[in-house]
Amino acid sequence: MKKLILLGLISASCVAQAAESSHYQFLDKLAENSFFKDTKVDLTLRNYWKYLKENEAQPKEVHSAWGQAFGLDYKSGYFLDFIGFDATYTGVIKLGASDYFSTRGLLYNDGTGMNKDNAKGFSKIGQRYVKIKLGNDEVKFNGKYGWQILKNYGVLTASNRLSQNSYLGYSGILSYGHLSLDTAYVTSAINRDSPNKVHFQTKDKKNIDYIFTSGLTYKDQDLFLTYNYGEAEDYQRRHVIETAYKPTEQLTLGSQIYGSYALDEYKNMAASKKEYDNHAWHYAADAKWQEQVWSMKFGIAYTQAKKENAVGNYGRHIAGNSRGRFNALTSAGVDYMRDGELALTAVGTYNFIDELTTGLQINYGQFDYKDNTVRTGELNIFNRWAPTDPRLKNLSVFSMFGYGWSYKHGRDDKTPTLDHNNKYQRSPSLSGEVIIEYRFNLL
Repeated sequence: MKKLILLGLISASCVAQAAESSHYQFLDKLAENSFFKDTKVDLTLRNYWKYLKENEAQPKEVHSAWGQAFGLDYKSGYFLDFIGFDATYTGVIKLGASDYFSTRGLLYNDGTGMNKDNAKGFSKIGQRYVKIKLGNDEVKFNGKYGWQILKNYGVLTASNRLSQNSYLGYSGILSYGHLSLDTAYVTSAINRDSPNKVHFQTKDKKNIDYIFTSGLTYKDQDLFLTYNYGEAEDYQRRHVIETAYKPTEQLTLGSQIYGSYALDEYKNMAASKKEYDNHAWHYAADAKWQEQVWSMKFGIAYTQAKKENAVGNYGRHIAGNSRGRFNALTSAGVDYMRDGELALTAVGTYNFIDELTTGLQINYGQFDYKDNTVRTGELNIFNRWAPTDPRLKNLSVFSMFGYGWSYKHGRDDKTPTLDHNNKYQRSPSLSGEVIIEYRFNLL
């Protein structure tokens, strides 16, 4: 009897060991699955202060906001080499704010008007989407459905302040060699300074059901060429052409063309809400020379945006609560995109040491209005410190401070307000921003 009991105990122990071994083998096999093996988790700490003092459309005002963001970015691998899931969580803490803080795009405006008491922190899951991939090294397709950030995707883009804006919908990229075709259909958005889902809107606050966009891109070592088309339902139609060509290792030549056409909902708006009457175009070109420790970049641009009895402008965004793709140098503190405006830009950088880049940017624009040559400009000094020490390799500190001069105009348009002598009135401004960012690779 004792022998039978002992034999039973030995057998049970062997079965348990075999089960435990099988269990660990299963876990080991699971860990080797690409869905888990290729998973990445990053933590980003981002501190952002942004400041502007100006009196263009009201008495002298300070626009200032300061906040701290904590971002957790999860990217899975692909299960069965086909399907995966990504998500991004962001939490923002308010550190400081003035009246008009909401123009800086950092903190949530939890109220009406421009009162600093409305400034709040917020949290959101800005990205959460299912992703799939098909094909091989030669021809492949990547698709997404859900809330996603679309950076320079068709005519849409994203803006990164303390968080990024995201869109709800479908997107996909079909790639073959140096060619790629991307398409997106989105129906809602979450803005960069808010946790709330919002509709796309016209300038007179009517909802837009969708934005559709698609683009064809060619890219190799020396040439980048892309054409993109987009439409906000019955509101605006948009074209984007961007090129960059490197004839030599040091020289890069670029050009950008952006065009917008009015559709029925846009045409039916009151004139005071319109940025242009029927269509607007912005043409830009630039040249950059890059050496090991310094660089110089020059740009020139011109805008056509006719508007009856007013100064029209090329609006960057195809609809309210979206961000429009715009990569010309004329995107600055004050966008140089008014009708008939010629803009000149210059940016120079120098690396005094390997870790520190110092730069100077000069912007100048002018256009004619009722016998006035209206001149605007900016002078900005910026620094970027990116340590090379391995212990600080994911740290970056950026700062920019500048002086600008513009002109007084109405709150809702870009038309100059003239004095009793029919002369435009200059409006100086001071601006600054500091960004401190650190990234941790948790997995």
